[in-house]
Amino acid sequence: MIIIGALVSCKKTSPVDDTEGTLVVEEKNMSVVAKRTATWCGPCGDWGFPAFELLEDEHEGTSVLMAWKDAFVTTTGSDLFDAVGPQFSLGGSVPTFFNNFQASNGDSLIEQHNEGFVTANSNYELEVNGQNVSLKTTTKFFTDVEGVYYLAPYMIVDGIVGYQNGHPDGANTVHHKYVAGIAKPVNVFDDENFGYQITSNGARMGQTVNLDFTMIRDVTWDAKDISFGVVIFRQESWGLQFVNAFTK
Repeated sequence: MIIIGALVSCKKTSPVDDTEGTLVVEEKNMSVVAKRTATWCGPCGDWGFPAFELLEDEHEGTSVLMAWKDAFVTTTGSDLFDAVGPQFSLGGSVPTFFNNFQASNGDSLIEQHNEGFVTANSNYELEVNGQNVSLKTTTKFFTDVEGVYYLAPYMIVDGIVGYQNGHPDGANTVHHKYVAGIAKPVNVFDDENFGYQITSNGARMGQTVNLDFTMIRDVTWDAKDISFGVVIFRQESWGLQFVNAFTK
């Protein structure tokens, strides 16, 4: 994991107190509804694909939809989940569905989170220029917190056409909510699969963290089909704890 060098403070404060360019952040929770899948997996295309489409219809607008799969159009997809998954003991079988980085147990976990107390949330502005994708983010804390927090901006691409075993459309399958990779902060050279450290010893209520990210996209992807799932994690002794997510 990378600590964004100039951002880290030894005090119980947010690393960034400068409000210049700060985006408005809503005091709300949003869940993550996701699946782990693979293009070579027959059940993933047979029953896993339509099952995820039903989840999209049900949770669009209230949750971040994510399809973590093997790298069928990029070089990062498989390695990305291989790094993230063990942090949450999600296992390696496909298809696997999970909510808020826990094994899926219906909608109770989603409802509990979305209606619960808001610890922190984010907002972003997205700009696509050729193959370059720029992301401006603001994260705001709505209560005093202790510990180390991470921000993970995952690029999500909709509508990529490609092969899916078990799906009736075969090579012409339209894939939904593909997690294509993670953006990295400007002037940082290494990707960190589960985010970038934004606090070192907690933050005060009302404080904000502003970060600019960059990423390269496949130019065949329509800009309107690109969004981000910005996820906040907290470091625990056993791994990472999901805090909140945001998309638009």
